[in-house]
Amino acid sequence: MLTYYSALIPVSTFILVNYAIRKIIYVSHKKHLFDEPSELRKVHITRTPNLGGVAIFSAMLIAACFFLPKTGIPHQNYILAGCIVIFFLGLTDDLVGMNPAKKILGQLVAALIVVWPGGLYLTSWQGFLGWEAMPYWVGVMVSVLFILLVTNAFNLIDGINCLAGGIGFVASIVFAWLFWQMHETGYFLLALALCGCLAGFLVYNRTPARIFMGDTGALLLGFLLSVFSIVFIENNQPGIFMVSSFKAAPAIVLGLLVIPIYDTLRVFFIRLIQGKLPFSADRSHIHHRLIDLGLTHMQATGVLLLVNIVTIWWVLTFRYLALESLLCGVVAFALLLNWVLGRLYGRKVRRWQKANEEVLEALRRAEKKSSVVRYHSSPAAAASSTNQ
Repeated sequence: MLTYYSALIPVSTFILVNYAIRKIIYVSHKKHLFDEPSELRKVHITRTPNLGGVAIFSAMLIAACFFLPKTGIPHQNYILAGCIVIFFLGLTDDLVGMNPAKKILGQLVAALIVVWPGGLYLTSWQGFLGWEAMPYWVGVMVSVLFILLVTNAFNLIDGINCLAGGIGFVASIVFAWLFWQMHETGYFLLALALCGCLAGFLVYNRTPARIFMGDTGALLLGFLLSVFSIVFIENNQPGIFMVSSFKAAPAIVLGLLVIPIYDTLRVFFIRLIQGKLPFSADRSHIHHRLIDLGLTHMQATGVLLLVNIVTIWWVLTFRYLALESLLCGVVAFALLLNWVLGRLYGRKVRRWQKANEEVLEALRRAEKKSSVVRYHSSPAAAASSTNQ
């Protein structure tokens, strides 16, 4: 039965998303529901529907109703309730826009639904720096903050074609494999359902993109992956006997989500240093830097996906190392790649500046020459030369 479900769920969600997206694109053009390229930070140049998240949510909801009740996920109702809150938040923002403070408040409500009555929260430091048990309220606060971080991280990296969907697809596949190894049947099938949804969406999000996932899809994707992360970390505590367990689970999660998490923390730090609000819009994301270096959408996405896959391979290969060592390795790798990107971008900026200076110098010379020509051709200059 499990083999049957594991094949049927991703295929069915893929078909559902494909069908739903075609209908959403049709309705969006009829009702003029587009993401307008009206801001300088946006990199698309044509009006594009941005309700792909509606198709992802609908297919996930159908899969949850049909297949997951038989698998016995203990937190299923609370996860579904949180997803519904996230869905309406994202849909409101996609259709009419939403104040960032209100959006964060709504995300906080969704996180608390899962963490507090749902009982899905971290209870251990996993032996990090010798710490073990985590006090209840600390576990609740850390879990809520983690859900908010990952949810917003996927929303913030959804800036170029296939990036958020591609990273989410890779992470979902790896989580499905991890849950299968752990014999977590319900979460294994839920991760497969998300894989099918994202695969169906990516068909229409390739350049030239026919649809974006919007805040509806990006927030939902981040929310679900944050839930998967907490379940994975919590079920791999040191000392707990399982058929298959993974040491250094937090480092594995960081490796899976390194691109969105690191980019979000990096951008927040840069904005705070510049005296801006953390959620103010600009072009300081890593994918914007790659676009500015001359890469296309798909090339920039390919580079970041390759980095993410290499990081995942590294943390899974060396998952038996100490947690501190693995975490330091992931952070060091991210910092190294950021340094390389900074050097390349700085070199590009210096070339732009030099080219601009050369253009300005040529304009000054042309203006000076034009002024001399105008003077010599003027009647006063002609009379002066005649008198001489």
